[in-house]
Amino acid sequence: MSIIKKILKWIGIVLGIVFFIFLILLIVPEKEIVAPISPSENTQYWKMKEGFQIAYTHVKSIDSLNNPPVIFLHGGPGGYVHSSIIETLAELTKNGNDVYFYDQRGSGLSDRLPKYSDISFEKHLLDLHEIISEKIKAEKVILVGQSFGSNIISHYSVRHPNRIHKIVFSSPGTFKPYRQVNGQYVNIDSVYPAPDSLQFIEPYDFNKDVDNMALKPKAMVASVGALLLNKKLISDKQMDRMLNTLASQFTKGMVCDPKNVLPEEGGGGLYAYIGTNSDDYPEIRDKIQNVTAPILVLQGQCEYHSFGAAYEYVDLYANGTYVLIEGAGHEIWWEQKERYIEVISRFIEE
Repeated sequence: MSIIKKILKWIGIVLGIVFFIFLILLIVPEKEIVAPISPSENTQYWKMKEGFQIAYTHVKSIDSLNNPPVIFLHGGPGGYVHSSIIETLAELTKNGNDVYFYDQRGSGLSDRLPKYSDISFEKHLLDLHEIISEKIKAEKVILVGQSFGSNIISHYSVRHPNRIHKIVFSSPGTFKPYRQVNGQYVNIDSVYPAPDSLQFIEPYDFNKDVDNMALKPKAMVASVGALLLNKKLISDKQMDRMLNTLASQFTKGMVCDPKNVLPEEGGGGLYAYIGTNSDDYPEIRDKIQNVTAPILVLQGQCEYHSFGAAYEYVDLYANGTYVLIEGAGHEIWWEQKERYIEVISRFIEE
């Protein structure tokens, strides 16, 4: 046998082994590291126009003062409402505000939808408007957006500025679409460099954990099926298990001290993450100045997003304020609950 035939033979053997391992990993079910989320005694459901259900929790105000209700939008995409944020923001009811928390479509306790295309950034915006105008029936609202929730709120505020009483951007994610000049992406940190007076602390870097999940056979097959065929080739249960397992690892990057990480509650929706992240975001920067409602931007000292990513929100809006909360990471209330609610309460009362 010639040397070329021997090389080709061994290449074939190696590729066969790799394919076999890939197939095994694809077939074997994901291990349930984190139990799936369960409804609480306060969980309720809205039946949306498209026929699916969105899970929510409503904490009623102590005094009926007819103040604008507060609506909390969780992070992700594909995140969910953690019980700790319900406990924290429920304090706002003492100011006479009802507080609503809802799991975005395809995540948390809300319905998983049949097709990949059932979830998009545009649909998140439509859901929020349906909730405000038809479910809650509020003329004006106070919106609190955590991380990715800030992206939804910023775009919603441009479409419906008259609905906005105030906005709190909590650990906002990078503004989308990413800024461009003459077709070139701009380094946002060069536009808004962090002032020397703010002493940031770099948290645990979880990017490697995310990359490892993306290379899993199930994630690869699911992504190809979703993006090319609009089909869920891997079940929601298997996909969500992957995201919940990942969340139990990357939350170490959400705090200053890993000892302060709270347990995962199993509400991740991985198809919601893929579908929303792969969507297009319209450019709205030239319209945001028309939103005159007061804006508060909160950022933790151990935040993994840069100062520039957060400060762009302050600069874009006509009436924005930035507050750094020391000793806290991305999930600010996990480590600085009292300071977090104090700043938000004062902002709402002013």
